[in-house]
Amino acid sequence: MKNQDQKTDPKKTTEQPKEKTVADKNKETIKVTNTNVQDKIVFERKEAYIEPQTRDLLKKLLQDGDEVEIIPTYTIGVGFEYRTTGSIINNNETTTLSKNSLEKLVQLDILKKSFYDSVSICPSCQSTFMTLHNRCPKCESRNIDKTSLTEHIPCGYIDQRDQYIQDCCPKCGELLVEGKYRNMGRWYICQACGEKFEKPEFDLVCRSCNKIFTIKEAQVTEIPKFTLNLARKGEIRQNVTSLENIKTILTKLDFNIEIPGLTIGQKTGMTHHFSLIAKKQINGQEIVIALDHSVSETEIQPSPLIYYIYKTSEIKVDIPIFVAMPKLSETAKKITQGQNILIIEGSTEAPEVIDKIKTEIEDRINQINQKTFNETKNQQPDNKPETTSFFSKLRGIKKRT
Repeated sequence: MKNQDQKTDPKKTTEQPKEKTVADKNKETIKVTNTNVQDKIVFERKEAYIEPQTRDLLKKLLQDGDEVEIIPTYTIGVGFEYRTTGSIINNNETTTLSKNSLEKLVQLDILKKSFYDSVSICPSCQSTFMTLHNRCPKCESRNIDKTSLTEHIPCGYIDQRDQYIQDCCPKCGELLVEGKYRNMGRWYICQACGEKFEKPEFDLVCRSCNKIFTIKEAQVTEIPKFTLNLARKGEIRQNVTSLENIKTILTKLDFNIEIPGLTIGQKTGMTHHFSLIAKKQINGQEIVIALDHSVSETEIQPSPLIYYIYKTSEIKVDIPIFVAMPKLSETAKKITQGQNILIIEGSTEAPEVIDKIKTEIEDRINQINQKTFNETKNQQPDNKPETTSFFSKLRGIKKRT
């Protein structure tokens, strides 16, 4: 028996590592998948920051304070709408915000969503535009009056209050005296069948698709409200204000600004998105600036920089600029070696960073102008007249003086 156990033990030991290897591979797969999802979210969040309407909304929320909420209002025929009004957005005009766009910002962890209200909606078209109709529980007619009933206690007569003409009982003729009658509350009377009842049944009619249904058949949906994700407030502020500050600098330098900047790759034909593209005509030559910016809690890793280098290799760009907040990692810095990229590190709210950006751009423009001047000078033809010396004439050779 001992020998048999010794023979079977090695089999067990050879099988266990295989199971562990499979488990480890599954863990690695899950880890890689989660990493890819997070990278995608980070990329999409970066794209959202440069979308004009999102940028305006975030500026408004940052300006109004941490407690401001985006609360829905109801418009007849339209439903619940999200709006914001302020000096930043469209010159004090009210802007309607898409619920889908707000939900997308929640998915990107830029906004937070919480409960505001719940309402019934049409089970067919999900509209909230409905009317409520009373229905007789006996004959199902909608020809119903709502009234109050009064009981004359001495004779037990019960009828609508308006039937007691001059406060006299229609049955016995006695005058209604305090303590001798009582109000029995609100009642409904069906004018079709005469039925009296305390609680009618109800129909709902959707005014968008004309579907008729009961309250039980109606669907219920949540109406949310939205707020700024305060956990990302620093990142949001840096992303929103950085582009505005750089835009201000380039505007003062007479550049035409596009935010976001869209351009077509010359090799692949793909549409590339940049945080900003600026263009300016100088001495008949168009100067193009393509800028991306990236924000992190600590330092910017190589991925966004590598992607930026790829995009700029696809287009004609004279001044490539990459803004890293707060700074590039050491690995990313090594990648920039040999690249003609203007790297800006730090918050663009700092005056020294703003001055550096302006100075660096002006220096790059001067370098481009000088290079263009030198190339033009070298390409100019020599217009000096040809002359022929005496000895050249003998040899049949012409020379330039």
